[in-house]
Amino acid sequence: MHALVAEKISADPGLLEVARQNLRRWRTRWQQQPPTWFEEWQQIMAGEWPTIAALITEQSENAVRLRQSSPFAGVLNAEERKRIYEAFRTRTRDTGGRLDR
Repeated sequence: MHALVAEKISADPGLLEVARQNLRRWRTRWQQQPPTWFEEWQQIMAGEWPTIAALITEQSENAVRLRQSSPFAGVLNAEERKRIYEAFRTRTRDTGGRLDR
């Protein structure tokens, strides 16, 4: 899913504002005691887009963990998310539930 997010933002860098808006909203929500991942995303989003794109698409444990609380919600539209979910269901069904590549 984040691979498509990275593609879309690379084509339209203005979409990074969606993630920044989400971070601002979260900052308001967790003023007193923000979660650790919020602080991590704040630091990540202060970086350059190529670095951010590399992180959100890599398969490291850290990247997988961070994607569990991704500020990129809203970058993909409903139809794009639907296509991804359908492809995932087809892939897992065709492989007997495995996520083999």
